[in-house]
Amino acid sequence: MQNKTQIIISGLMFFILGFFVKVDAQESFYVYFMQNGKRVNIKDSKVELKKQIFDIYTEYTAPMDLLMNAGFDSKTWKAAKKGKLLYDLPAFKKKIMKKSTAFDFPNTLVLNPDASYVWKKNQSDSAANLKSEKGRKINVKKVKNLYSVKDSMIIRPNDFNKNLCLVFIYTEKDRDGERIEIQREVVKINWVKKYKEETKSFEHKKKVTEKEKIRIAKQNLKRKQKLAAKEEKRLKKLEKEKQKKIQKGKKKAKKESKKKNKE
Repeated sequence: MQNKTQIIISGLMFFILGFFVKVDAQESFYVYFMQNGKRVNIKDSKVELKKQIFDIYTEYTAPMDLLMNAGFDSKTWKAAKKGKLLYDLPAFKKKIMKKSTAFDFPNTLVLNPDASYVWKKNQSDSAANLKSEKGRKINVKKVKNLYSVKDSMIIRPNDFNKNLCLVFIYTEKDRDGERIEIQREVVKINWVKKYKEETKSFEHKKKVTEKEKIRIAKQNLKRKQKLAAKEEKRLKKLEKEKQKKIQKGKKKAKKESKKKNKE
């Protein structure tokens, strides 16, 4: 019985190890953004962008098709962030994905809370075969406007009021043709007036300026206190000299009075 148990455990271990090795061997990708020549990385599934045009960068170890969803509705984003399975995600429930691509509308990001579309491995608004320093392939989607399928309207940058939720998923088909998820990236774009770094820099400069003002005020106060102390010392000295003269004058007057009395 013990030998049978050990065989089962060993078999499971080999299966699990084989599974992870296979997954680890798959290609991978990651997403980041560019705005005003500044790279903005995803942190805790969020980024901060200004209400201006921006670029979405996808970088791969090797070219691959991605499934993508974008929208103001955070249902899919929340479910994806929690780690729910592919077909449990609201916008990815349909097993046969629509043939729509991320580049059907030039310089426009399509928003659809109920469906996903494809970002094909050879689609990019950048120069062909753009690569990183490490030799990873880079594709770029330029976003000058948003298009809401639900509202049938184009949204300009100045009107970006709601936070934008994006989900990127890389899948491969198994022997039965079923999509198997390999990797996902989720990101929520929060619109800001200033980048966090700029705000920190501004606050830092503000603090430095305030500290400098306080330092100068303290120096001026010490200078005034020193001048006041010197002036007080000078006045006391003058008062002392005055009193000496008065005393001297009294003594002189007293001596003169004695002389007159003797005469």
